[in-house]
Amino acid sequence: MIKTVPAPRFTFDPVHGAPAAAKAAWEAAGCLILENFVAPEACDALIAAADRLSDQLVEEAEGHAFDAVDNQHAGEDYFLSSGDVMRAFMEEDTAGVDRKRAVNKLGHAMHDLDPDFEAFSHQQQLGRLTRQLGLGTPQLLQSMLIFKHARVGGEVTMHQDSTFIFSQPETCIGFWFALQDATLENGAMYALPGWHKGPLERRFFRTGDGAGTDFEDLSAVDWPLDEAVPLEAPKGSLILLHGRLPHRSSANTSDKSRYAYTLHTVDASAHYPADNWLQRRDDLPLRTFGEGMNSA
Repeated sequence: MIKTVPAPRFTFDPVHGAPAAAKAAWEAAGCLILENFVAPEACDALIAAADRLSDQLVEEAEGHAFDAVDNQHAGEDYFLSSGDVMRAFMEEDTAGVDRKRAVNKLGHAMHDLDPDFEAFSHQQQLGRLTRQLGLGTPQLLQSMLIFKHARVGGEVTMHQDSTFIFSQPETCIGFWFALQDATLENGAMYALPGWHKGPLERRFFRTGDGAGTDFEDLSAVDWPLDEAVPLEAPKGSLILLHGRLPHRSSANTSDKSRYAYTLHTVDASAHYPADNWLQRRDDLPLRTFGEGMNSA
């Protein structure tokens, strides 16, 4: 019998890292909130980089919405070919909204292709944290900047990251950075801590010649949605998410934006199927945290 447990929350120490209790808490809950992981100045710098990229990419993104409810974007080449480039994706309902504020997200290879995002994604404490928590050898597969603009940012329904970032065995981990305060008012995440111990509900994959997508139902899961726990996170927090952890976020109906940056990793030892939706060209290999960075 799976039970929903509290979401563990700790303060990250820049010198000593995560507290000793963090590893057991992570394994029990499938999520971990680490406040004070990123300095406010680093958050502000990445926000500025995100706005810069948004301005550069928004024109190309016109007509390409990201639908996190019904996944109507899933068959578009604009989406399917974005695994090794940088693209903007628009909100679904943008009538009367300024074009810049109508951007839903950026994806999916900023961590490799933009110097500011690359530096943020390979900050030294991330590698140390993965070792402290015994997370194996995670390789950076995907990056996303979720804007959740004020009164515009859309809903993301309950899902498991391993549905979209699948490997054999399953090794997906999400690293979710609050670049601004994430509150109940502006679209903080909700999750079902402990339910990462349940099965994977479904898998998203490419069909036929790779030009289309579909979902494969893997198990009938009855998540207790009314037990979802809010993962409020002050600016600078890092939230770790197990690939099977069910989580969601509401639309942002407040007057404050909720910028968040997400990295998804798969372990170097795992098999990454050729029919996964996200594919990358051979000359852009996956890297572990800190790999290929100048340490001087």
